[in-house]
Amino acid sequence: SFLPRPSSVLLSLILIVLSACAPQKPVLQQVLDSGVLHVVTRNAATTYYIGPHGEEGLEYDLVKAFAIHLGVSLKVSTEDNLQDLLDKVQNNEVAFAAAGLTVTPEREKILRFSNSYQSITQQLVYNRSIPRPKTMDDAVEGMMEVIANSSHVEQLTELKKKYPRLSWDENKEAGSTELLTLVAERVIDFTIADSNEVLLTRRFQPHLRVAFDISKPQKLAWAFPKNGDDSLYKEAN
Repeated sequence: SFLPRPSSVLLSLILIVLSACAPQKPVLQQVLDSGVLHVVTRNAATTYYIGPHGEEGLEYDLVKAFAIHLGVSLKVSTEDNLQDLLDKVQNNEVAFAAAGLTVTPEREKILRFSNSYQSITQQLVYNRSIPRPKTMDDAVEGMMEVIANSSHVEQLTELKKKYPRLSWDENKEAGSTELLTLVAERVIDFTIADSNEVLLTRRFQPHLRVAFDISKPQKLAWAFPKNGDDSLYKEAN
């Protein structure tokens, strides 16, 4: 008897169903098979930047060493907008984020953080041409800008319970270096920055001063998607 040949459309559907039913390879194996480790970071002196000899920065050095350990090449993407960076991780568009991210309770709800490699404090930064703020009450009259969707916003939101007059603007475009420069140039009065970034930036912006820490020591770590397996996460640790 004659049996009709399946159409190309039907064959395509069958292949799609079969591939969907096939067991997903562990993330680590996917990276090894592709030969590429794709991470996202942000442009900053403490994370990643293009220097006179090419790509540099602490995060770059760390992920480059990890890629060599895995025996794969490294692909680095950058995002200036912090929310876009976090979205790329959550949507599995990259393997993980190596961006000097602070581990916070809010972020731990949506991301999986690696072992910490550094600790920082959040600091209120001002220009030495004005009197040093001694408490947050002294900073409420000035103009403060911070990175949008950052751990700094989380900390300020908590402090606002104690200092209800505290206010700030969230900048979706500028990074920490740019905001510190705005303080140095007296475009804004205050910003919040991580202590490691402040220490490095003050070498080039001598007018910057630290008023005080606004947080206890906090951990920096790589951020992985919370969904999926933990094979790459474990290897990174």
